Amino acid sequence: MKIFISYANEERSIADELAVRLRTEGHTVFLDKDNLPEGEGYDAQIRAAIASCDLFLFLVSPLSVQPGRYTMTELKFAREQFPNPKGRVLPVMTKATPFSGIPAYLSAITILQPQGNLVAETVAEADRLLDRHSRRRWLRIGGAAAVAVILGLAGVNWWRSDTAPPPCQLSALLLAQNVDGLALDIISPAGTTALMLGNSPVPFEVGPFTQRDVTWNAMLRGRDGSSLGKQAVTGCPTSRLKVDFGGGYELVIDPR
Repeated sequence: MKIFISYANEERSIADELAVRLRTEGHTVFLDKDNLPEGEGYDAQIRAAIASCDLFLFLVSPLSVQPGRYTMTELKFAREQFPNPKGRVLPVMTKATPFSGIPAYLSAITILQPQGNLVAETVAEADRLLDRHSRRRWLRIGGAAAVAVILGLAGVNWWRSDTAPPPCQLSALLLAQNVDGLALDIISPAGTTALMLGNSPVPFEVGPFTQRDVTWNAMLRGRDGSSLGKQAVTGCPTSRLKVDFGGGYELVIDPR
């Protein structure tokens, strides 16, 4: 799979380490200083590299989201290529950055905020997204043929009762008068994801969980890090579910 890494020059050491680790995982990585031929049009080469990539990896820092930086031009090219960033763009917080300064195109999806080793967690998340993308692409290519075979063998109404259910995947939105500076921890058997909330509610993903009866917890933290409430959700809701933290904070969960 092809990965394009967009970063501020000051983050080059992180970008270099990420590129090496991703290449050891078998991915093709575009890093400007490694891949741009001398004497050729810079903008055209960057645009072409983004157009051909499977994943656009953006290192979020106060400098990379600064107006006038070339990273903002690369982000513009990515938005033209992927109008919907879900599954194709991976923003990674390398340095604490106010969410109010992060472009809406990035904050519309979950920004990875590594809790341990930044490179290891980023490589793991990139592998997860690319694996999902690869499966979807296989379904697009082979789906019609597979359906034809199934229908030909067993008829239009054939369906196995023991077919495994799809993974549980949810969309959640925290509603409150002011969510700026709050944090929401999603705690599941797969680990904990910490989501910093901006000055306007933005939906985010929960899951996917391979087990639809999994129990996961949502913990809301205040601006000082203190807990504002914790609620457990069991199973995979099939219709809208509202979780009340009290104090005017409500989490709205919808199945995807």
